[in-house]
Amino acid sequence: MSGTVAQWERWTGMAFPRSSRYVVPGGLDLLAVDRERDQGLHEETNLWMRHPDTMTRI
Repeated sequence: MSGTVAQWERWTGMAFPRSSRYVVPGGLDLLAVDRERDQGLHEETNLWMRHPDTMTRI
């Protein structure tokens, strides 16, 4: 999800004074803020795992 820095500040109630990566409430990954481009980008990593079937069949 992307938006301007002002949008992200409004959505989160936080201030992002410099370009960096920030922890945001409810986010599963960091928010990347680029002040020069006036952009915030939040991408959550998709991770799929396969678990062995350990259930005993009766």
